[in-house]
Amino acid sequence: MTKPPKNLLIIISDEHRKDAMGCTGHPLVQTPNLDALAACGTRFTNAYTPSPMCVPTRAALACGEPVHAIGHWDSASPYDGKRRSWMHEVRDAGHEVTSIGKLHFRSTDDDNGFTREILPMHVVGDGWMDALLRENPRPYDTAYELAAQVGEGDSTYTDYDRAITAATVDWLGEKKGSDEPWVGFISLVSPHYPLTCPAEYRRLYRAEDMDWPLVADQKPDHPEMQRLLNFFDYGSHFDAASIREAKMSYYGLISFMDACVGQILSALDDSGQAEDTAVLYISDHGDMMGDQGIWTKQVMYDQSAGVPMILAGTGVPAGKTVSTAVSLLDVAPTATAVAGLPADAKPGQRHSSLT
Repeated sequence: MTKPPKNLLIIISDEHRKDAMGCTGHPLVQTPNLDALAACGTRFTNAYTPSPMCVPTRAALACGEPVHAIGHWDSASPYDGKRRSWMHEVRDAGHEVTSIGKLHFRSTDDDNGFTREILPMHVVGDGWMDALLRENPRPYDTAYELAAQVGEGDSTYTDYDRAITAATVDWLGEKKGSDEPWVGFISLVSPHYPLTCPAEYRRLYRAEDMDWPLVADQKPDHPEMQRLLNFFDYGSHFDAASIREAKMSYYGLISFMDACVGQILSALDDSGQAEDTAVLYISDHGDMMGDQGIWTKQVMYDQSAGVPMILAGTGVPAGKTVSTAVSLLDVAPTATAVAGLPADAKPGQRHSSLT
């Protein structure tokens, strides 16, 4: 009988829309490492975020409960460790639970449930307050930066992802010969904007090949959507040429992120822990990339609210796709299941393990 995995490696990216992978049939995006992971595992084709924004999503993912239940609604109310997370449960059951990279919680000074936080990124100060105002908000005068920062080169985010990847490779190297169970929560930032992409990956794509945003000139006419798009007026700073350039950079950042994933998975193989480890790839939310005239996220269209989700490991069917709707809230029961905790263990008891 095959022994179930005792370790869990979660790799989460930021702002990766679910259709932008080779394994989904996208005609342009090159993701050989994610494609290989999907080929040896199961891909969930209808996976969704609990909120199309970083901070509330990451709080809900930790707690295994929707944002309305936990009260972390927005970018000004990050997770503070007070509500028990799946990380607390798994750590207190005797597993090492290590995070490497972006968390977007309140602070490392809080007990977020991790054994260690390596290179954490948390919210700055009290979080971003401006967008909470429903009436007469201050002008969002930096929206132009999304279009202005499109191009070839490195950014603080791509430098950060390289550091996260290197730290993860080192951390997995420490696992050689170990029998102690562990969970790794590896959080990359790419392909989150700025849409500044390392040359090696941006040059995989050509402007003349780029697909055009869906119904780009038919913005939603709902009053609340109009209010949102008047505030986040990213689209007004793009023209036809810069839209194609932005898509090149976004797809290039996905390929860059995919290369980071490949290095991490190679390190897992080298550690001798692969057979004992379930691997879950997810993103916190998607990106509209100009569809419906909308840029970045925050809306409930599929491009923003949908997320990629791939699970691989011993006992997981290879090359399978599952169309049943799933959610990032299912990560909590998946983590507790791999750790061998009872099925009714909180958090996430109202959701199901993906295993």
